[in-house]
Amino acid sequence: MLDVRRLQIFVAVAQEGSFTAAAQRLFLTQSAVSQQMAALEREMGVSLLRRLARGVKLTPAGEVLAARANGLFGEIASIEQEVRTFGDGPVEIRLGAFATAGVELLPLALRAFRSRRPDVHVRLCSVPTDEATTRLRDGDIHVLLTWEYDFAPQPVDRSLTQLRLPDDPLRVVLPAGHRLAGEQQLRLADLAPDRWVVRVHRAPYEEAYETMCRIAGFEPEVAFRADDYQALQGLVAAGMGVSMVPQLSLTAHRDDVVIRPLCTPTFARRVTAMTLPEARRADPVADFLEVLRTTAGTAEHSGTAG
Repeated sequence: MLDVRRLQIFVAVAQEGSFTAAAQRLFLTQSAVSQQMAALEREMGVSLLRRLARGVKLTPAGEVLAARANGLFGEIASIEQEVRTFGDGPVEIRLGAFATAGVELLPLALRAFRSRRPDVHVRLCSVPTDEATTRLRDGDIHVLLTWEYDFAPQPVDRSLTQLRLPDDPLRVVLPAGHRLAGEQQLRLADLAPDRWVVRVHRAPYEEAYETMCRIAGFEPEVAFRADDYQALQGLVAAGMGVSMVPQLSLTAHRDDVVIRPLCTPTFARRVTAMTLPEARRADPVADFLEVLRTTAGTAEHSGTAG
């Protein structure tokens, strides 16, 4: 029978692409990971990994084992989640979410869910972006809220159940005295002469703003890169440039900026709730997803457009 721990190490190697990175993730030595992989290959009687000058590559047999192992660990985690709902202790849903979901979307959903299921506690977990789906498969979280830009969608992880929520449209942010502040909607190309304040993004969206502007037909002059949307709006208000922000990031209206919808082309973030396939059937998780689905549209239309 396969050694489960050895299989977990193999999956980490497959995901990280090297023994060294897998060892760092699992708090093991590189030699220990190498020894475990050699033992796994002897146990299976087939080569699973091609050792390269830098990192490793899965053989066809390794690709099959990695895919099946991911499904296996997802199933184990979902069994644990479902069985725990029969315990005597308080029922808990652990939720991982992107930061701007906490402005409007999550408060609406959490209030509605608390009214519907006062017996269930929702714990919000901080999950690094590059660890999010791994933490979901491992059972560290039960629901993951994530997003992607519509102009550059990411590969779909078919081992996870995905619930598409309403898109989060991007809005133009202008200083209150801007020449186009009186317009009700704007073409992105209208802002080609302006300087831009852009939001810092991680991979794969490091040049998200530049990409959107290029799609509209111009190369933006970037004046500053802000770490968050609140600072970005403050810099726009101070006349540093123009920008775009997701609808879900908007809070109370500021008198020193103007928010306008885009046209020709429009851009949005696609918002998705992910769970393990079996976890979605668990009563508390299913109830939370239903509440999230029904409140997401409310959050989408409640942002400021002044």
